[in-house]
Amino acid sequence: MKRAIPRHILTLLALTILLPHRLFAASLPLADYLTEAIEHNENIQAAKSRVQGIRQKARQSSSLPDPRMGIEYYLEPVETRTGPQEAAVSLSQTLPWPGKLSLAEKVARQDAAMAEARLAATRLLVASRVKQSYVEYAFNTENQTSFAESLELLKYMENVARTRYAAGTVDYANVLKIQIELARAENRLQTSRDQTYSLMVNLNSLLGADNDRARPVPPLPDIILTTAEEHLLELAREHNPKLLEARESITKAQLGVDLAQKDFYPDLTLSVKTIFTGNAEFGNPPDSGKDPIIAGISFNIPLFQDRRHAAVEEKEAMAGAERTSLNQEVRSLEADIQQGLFRYRNATRSRSLYNDTLLPTIHQQVEVALEAFQNGRLSVQELLDAENNLLQFQLARSRALADQAIEVAKLEELVGATLADWQN
Repeated sequence: MKRAIPRHILTLLALTILLPHRLFAASLPLADYLTEAIEHNENIQAAKSRVQGIRQKARQSSSLPDPRMGIEYYLEPVETRTGPQEAAVSLSQTLPWPGKLSLAEKVARQDAAMAEARLAATRLLVASRVKQSYVEYAFNTENQTSFAESLELLKYMENVARTRYAAGTVDYANVLKIQIELARAENRLQTSRDQTYSLMVNLNSLLGADNDRARPVPPLPDIILTTAEEHLLELAREHNPKLLEARESITKAQLGVDLAQKDFYPDLTLSVKTIFTGNAEFGNPPDSGKDPIIAGISFNIPLFQDRRHAAVEEKEAMAGAERTSLNQEVRSLEADIQQGLFRYRNATRSRSLYNDTLLPTIHQQVEVALEAFQNGRLSVQELLDAENNLLQFQLARSRALADQAIEVAKLEELVGATLADWQN
C-alpha cells in the first residue's frame, strides 16, 4: 500500500525555498548596534582622544614663545658718575618673522584634519565589521535551521527505513546508513550551536560591551546595492577617508615648504632692561641714584643658507611624495572596489541560481525520492544523496546571501558612504 509523505515533511521542504523570506518574531535594528559601537567601541574612543589632543597642538603652535626675564647681580658694583650699579633686571620677547606663527598653526591644523580623517576611517571600519559580524551571527543561525530541518528529514527517512526493514523489503545495513547520517547531522547542529557564543562575543567586542551580554539573533539580511555601480568610484573619491587624509597630507607638506622658506628671514627679539643704581658717594651729580632704562632689539642672522635650502628641498620632496601616494591610493581604491563588485555580483548570481533554479529543483527531487523510497523503487544511498544535495544547496544559498551583504559592507567602507538599506 502506498504511504503518503506526511504534511509536516512537505511543509519543511517547501520552506527551503522560502528560507530567506521567513518572518522572524523580532527584527533587530542594525542602527542600534551601530550607535552602540560609535559610543562605546574602544578604537573609536581612542581615535577621538587623539583628535582632541592634536587640536590642542594647534593652539600651542599659534602662541608666541615665552618672554624671558633676566636678573643680574654685580658681585662688585660698577662705579659710575651717577652712582654704583648694583644689579639689573631685563625682559625680552622673541617675535618670529611675520607669517611664521600663522603657518605653524596651519600645519598643526592639518594634523588635526588628518586625525579627523583617521577617525572617520576608524568609524567606517568598525561599522563595516559590525555589519559583517551581524551577518555572520545571523548566517550561523540560518545554518542551524537548515541542520535542524535536515535532521528532521533524516529522522523521517529512518522511520520509513525501519518500517521497510520490518516488512523485509530493505536490509538493516541501509537503516545503519541513515543512522550514521543522523549522527553526523546531530553533530553539525551542535557544532553550529556552540559557535553561536563565539560569534556573540565577537559582536560584543565590536560594540564595546561585556562578552557575555546576550544578543538576540537577527534574521539574515537581504542586502542589495541601492547605488549604481558606476558611481562608486566617484563617491569614493569624494568620501573615502584615506583619500581625504592623503589630500590633507599634501596641503600640510605644501605649508611645510612655505614655513621652511620663512626660515630665510630673521626672528626679532625686543628687550627692555633696567639697572639698579645707588646714590653717588661723592658730590651731588644730576640723576644721582637714577635707574637707567635700556631698550634693545636683536635678531638672528640667517647666515647658513645651504641648510635652509636643504630644508626647503626636503619639504618639496615630501610634498611630491604625498601627491604620488595619493595617486597610488586612488588606483588601489579603484582596484579594491572592482574586486568587491566582482565578489558582490558573484554572490548575487549564486543566490539567484539557488533560489530560482537549484532549490526548487532539488525540492522536487527529494519529494520524488522520498515517494520512490517508500515504494521500494529507490535505494537508501540515492535517497541520502538527494537529502545531502538539499542540505548543501540550502547552505550554499545562505552563504551567498551572507556574502552578498558582507561585500556591500566592505564596499561601504571603501566608498565612505552607505550603499544599501540595512534596515529593510
